[in-house]
Amino acid sequence: MRKKVFLAVALAAAWATSGCGPKSPGHREGESEEAHGGHDHGESAADGAKYSDGKGIQLMEETAKAIGLVTAEAEERELTPVVSVEAQVYRSASERSRPEREHSGSAYATAFLPPRLASSLRAGDPATVRTGTGEFSARVWKIETISRDAVNNEEVILEIADKDAALRVGEFVSGAVTRSGGTASVVAVPRSSVLETATGKFVFVENGRFLLRTPVTTGAESADYIEIADGLYSGDVVATHPVETLYLIELRSTKGGGHSH
Repeated sequence: MRKKVFLAVALAAAWATSGCGPKSPGHREGESEEAHGGHDHGESAADGAKYSDGKGIQLMEETAKAIGLVTAEAEERELTPVVSVEAQVYRSASERSRPEREHSGSAYATAFLPPRLASSLRAGDPATVRTGTGEFSARVWKIETISRDAVNNEEVILEIADKDAALRVGEFVSGAVTRSGGTASVVAVPRSSVLETATGKFVFVENGRFLLRTPVTTGAESADYIEIADGLYSGDVVATHPVETLYLIELRSTKGGGHSH
């Protein structure tokens, strides 16, 4: 609740301080909106921010300062190769062992990952998973490349040490798998750059004088940085703060405002 209030206050401050600002930086003297192409929605330049289809959000200088906009380059970094997973238990540790298959004393859970991430894992890679009641050691048991979900993610099966049979069939666990091979050089951005929504993960990328919300696939993570497995190139400039406020501006422009020409 405190976070939502802060965002609302920051956004209100941005619009209030920019109401009498200069022309949008996207226009040179004498140019019309049509000269730039695209179609604008929501807030006009007089309100401090506007959104154009295919281009993204354009902020006046005062608005960018008011919301504390910070950017950084996506760059190659050495990260410990840890892959986040969300998995669902399909077999409990209390079930009897099956020859050359699942073993009693371990629970088994299935996760679906993009092919690029699934292919980076190997059977035996160590993992740790968590529930609301505890943490469990685990390992990658199998990678079923022929088993795919509706969007062609591949199935990764985890074997979870569970001597007390605490995990139940249907229960969800979250955690991370440490990939084989030690550290790896990957394209990474600060963790604060990544916006998680109900429809996926995004970053706001500089697109000329605009910030364009762009879908990304994430990979390895550290305390401060996160790998972008797909969606960005090294050298791309992204917003690192405040991405939630940028998202609110976009939503207000596309859902709550009319058209401005």
